[in-house]
Amino acid sequence: MVFSSLLFLFRFLPAVLLVYYAVPHRLRNLVLLVFSLGFYAWGEPVYILLMLVSILVSYTGGIFVDWFRRTGNRRGAKAALAVSSAISLLLLGFFKYADFVIETANGLSGADINMLHLALPIGISFYTFQTMSYTIDLYRGEAEVQKNIISFGTYVTMFPQLIAGPIVQYKTIDTQLRMRKESMEQFADGVDGACSLYFPDLF
Repeated sequence: MVFSSLLFLFRFLPAVLLVYYAVPHRLRNLVLLVFSLGFYAWGEPVYILLMLVSILVSYTGGIFVDWFRRTGNRRGAKAALAVSSAISLLLLGFFKYADFVIETANGLSGADINMLHLALPIGISFYTFQTMSYTIDLYRGEAEVQKNIISFGTYVTMFPQLIAGPIVQYKTIDTQLRMRKESMEQFADGVDGACSLYFPDLF
């Protein structure tokens, strides 16, 4: 789904805004998460499971990193960070480089291993490094652990930056995920900024 498409502008986005402002504040992260997953599923339905696995890995890793840090176990925190990061990078590396590794192995050994021809999941690099930045910030003591998996999932999947970035560090939006206020002035500024970005010829 392209941001400048009629589908996004006149169906998806109005639906998001309508539901978002209709529900109580405590449910708004859930609304953003559900719609963001729907946005991603529009182009890559099969890879939603991969994204959910990535979210679960980093969320769980963050819990362990924080717990080890609080108990003074620096080695445990480092191990939790390493395991979480390794799993995330393995997932990314598998989809990006599996065929390259197979092709190289075939060329060097003369084997005839079949190529996998896997499609690269949209935005996998962005959300992988974004989830990793969260556990790294926790390890450094630069962010607070997020124990609400809905809020953490919202951070990872936010549709405005999900497929094209930029990578957003968790510590920069931690407060907004936990508690935020919206006003018509802020909404107008956001609309103006988005229009200037996606329709520069009109503004």
